[in-house]
Amino acid sequence: MNQDFEPACRRMEWLDPFYQSVWEKAFQDAIPISGTFELTPRCNLNCRMCYVHLPAEEIPCHGRELTAAEWLRIAEEAREAGTTWLCITGGEPLMHPEFPEIWRGLCEMGFFITLQTNATMVEGKMAELLEQYPPRSAKITLYGSNDEVYEAVCRVKQGFTRAHAGIRRLMEMRIPIQLVSTIIRQNEADAQRMALFAYYYHLPWAATGSIKSSLRGAHSEAEEVRVTEKLEEAEKEQIRRRLKEHPVDITRKPCTYCKDYRLGYWILWDGSMRFCSFMNEPDISIRDRSFREAWQALVQYEEELDWPPECKSCPVSKACFKCAATLATECGSVHRVNDAFCNRVKQYYDEEKGKWKLWDRNI
Repeated sequence: MNQDFEPACRRMEWLDPFYQSVWEKAFQDAIPISGTFELTPRCNLNCRMCYVHLPAEEIPCHGRELTAAEWLRIAEEAREAGTTWLCITGGEPLMHPEFPEIWRGLCEMGFFITLQTNATMVEGKMAELLEQYPPRSAKITLYGSNDEVYEAVCRVKQGFTRAHAGIRRLMEMRIPIQLVSTIIRQNEADAQRMALFAYYYHLPWAATGSIKSSLRGAHSEAEEVRVTEKLEEAEKEQIRRRLKEHPVDITRKPCTYCKDYRLGYWILWDGSMRFCSFMNEPDISIRDRSFREAWQALVQYEEELDWPPECKSCPVSKACFKCAATLATECGSVHRVNDAFCNRVKQYYDEEKGKWKLWDRNI
C-alpha cells in the first residue's frame, strides 16, 4: 500500500527498530496489531470530566456488558487476526463482575497487556491476581496529590490514599508504571505537586488539559471544568506553528491522522467495535459477527470517512487541525461542523495571522 503521507505509527519513537518494522508491516497489510478492551463503564470514582462512566443502574439503558466468555472469545479471534498489544481499560476495568476470569484468560493467551486503572482497587485478592498474572505495564490515572483534590475531582473520600497505596503495591511487584493526569479547574493548582509526586517515585508522568464531551451517555461536566484559557492559548500556538511550518492538508482523510489507522481498534463494553472511543460511530457490533468481519468493516469505515464539504472549501483549512473525535465531540458528528467551532478557529486564525504579518514587517 502506497501513502503520500507519513502514517502516525512511524512516529512511535518508544518502539525499538524491530517492533517499528513489525508495526510498519501491520500498517501496510491492515493487521489489527493493537487493541483496547473497554471492559465496563463501571467505576468506583465519579470524575467530573469522564466520558465513559455510568452508574450501575443506568447501564441497562445503554446496553449490556460483555461476559467473560464473550471477551475471551473475542480475544482468541483477535489473536488469530494478529493482535499482539492489548490495553485493558474501563471505566475502572477491575470493577467488571468477572474481571479475574477475563484477566487470567487474556494473560494466558500471551498478549502484551497494559492495564489502565485508577489503582484504588489494587489490594487484597486483586493485588494477588496481578502479582500472579502481571501486566507488561500499568497506566495509572492520577488526579491529585492529596485526598482533598481527589474529592474535588473524583467526588470520593480518601481517593488519593487508596490510589497511592495501589501505586506502591504495583511498584513492589516491579510492574512498569506510567502516571497520566487530566488537568481541570479542580486540580489545576495541584499540577506541580502531582509532577513532584511522579518525580519522587521516578515514574514517567504525562498531563493533558484536553477534555472531550461525552457522546455515550456519561454525565460529563466537560464544558464546566475545562481550563479554557490555557486551551485557547494552546490552540492559538498550534495555528501559529502551522501557519509557519506545517499547514494542514485537508485532502488527507480524518482517520489517517491517528496512530490506530489500519492498526488498532477499541471494543466498547457493550460489544461495539470503534475506531475511537470518543466517537459514537461506526455501528459495528462484534456480538453477531466474527472479529475478522468486524475488523474489515472498521477498516472500510476508516478508508471511506471524509471531512464535511464545508471543511474542504474553508479558507482557514490549512491552520485548522482537528481529528475525527474533535469534530464529533465538538459538533455532534464527524459529518458536520457548526458555527461555534468554525467561528472560534477563524477568530484565532485572524488573530495569529495578524501577528505574523506584523512580525514580517518588523523583519
